[in-house]
Amino acid sequence: MLTVPSPIKKVFAVRLITLVSIPTLILLLASSAWGQQRILLHNLCDEPSGRIYSTGDRFLKTGRYLCLGERINPVNGSVVKVLCFLNRKILYLKQSTVFNTQICAPPPNEAVQCSVLNIVPCPHDYKGPDDEKNAPIVTSPYGSSIIDNKPEISWRSVAGADSYTVVVKGNGINWKKDIVNATHLSYPQEQKELQYGNTYTITVISNYGDQPLNYSPLVVHLLSLDDVQQIRHEVKQIKDLGLSPDEAAFRDLDAIYMSKLLLDESIKTLIARVVAGSQNPTLYRVLGDRYLGALLPDQAEQTYTIAAQLALSSGKTSELEKVQSGLKMVKWLKKPGSCSLNYSQPPISKNAAQWEGC
Repeated sequence: MLTVPSPIKKVFAVRLITLVSIPTLILLLASSAWGQQRILLHNLCDEPSGRIYSTGDRFLKTGRYLCLGERINPVNGSVVKVLCFLNRKILYLKQSTVFNTQICAPPPNEAVQCSVLNIVPCPHDYKGPDDEKNAPIVTSPYGSSIIDNKPEISWRSVAGADSYTVVVKGNGINWKKDIVNATHLSYPQEQKELQYGNTYTITVISNYGDQPLNYSPLVVHLLSLDDVQQIRHEVKQIKDLGLSPDEAAFRDLDAIYMSKLLLDESIKTLIARVVAGSQNPTLYRVLGDRYLGALLPDQAEQTYTIAAQLALSSGKTSELEKVQSGLKMVKWLKKPGSCSLNYSQPPISKNAAQWEGC
């Protein structure tokens, strides 16, 4: 019988342990990475809450969706850039961090914006086109914050009007232009562009012959040049990721634009996807939300209706709930006093208000 000396036994044992440990370590590392991936593969979250925007994580690739509860593991000395869809914030993480509601919590409301989540800013005395038939209500630019210094201007038509006059006034700007047989105006090339960081008033006057009928003003504020450059940088990075055009529009680009309440940019981006033939119910629902923020309930209702049809045909019940909540908000906005918020019971979903009487 062959006897193995004790020193050789020890060396053999050490080598055996080493051989076992290396594959085990590789398996553990792979399992950790797989654990990150399987959260989305097995639908452990209803929908993604963020996205990785830079290299530097041990396991997560650039462009990868994030679910709440996932851990971000920066390589030593690296910074992982993350966009949180819920609060529209860019996060720069230097150490191992759990991506949870403490760092990616949805805002308590849509600050200063009328929305399904925040009814307070919604005007109770809102008057739609049926109530003010002679008011050429300005429909674009959308909202009160813009970054386009040569914005497209459009308005609702007025019964009986045969022309319109557009007047733009503000810091160093004072011009007017008469429009016949149209309800839109491209910014005149011969006029000086609006200046960043300044506020302007766009007024549309409806006319019959030489007599003005009514007018509608819109006050817009251009963001500072620094803010505009930062937003353009973020938009370029999103486009460089090569994401699905629909998802980039209603998740990433919408988050970036709405971080500054840029309804104008978000709506135009979403409309471009509609024109391209999108059949994504979430895209239409988000567009409806943005129309609400711009106080355009008719456009919101039309868009929500399409979103509901698409959500129903695709079996996306959670999306359908959000759409229904938006439609009820439209009804409240168009008919003040016909329905109200009910705080006595929880909402039907985390993103939907509970309504009565709608």
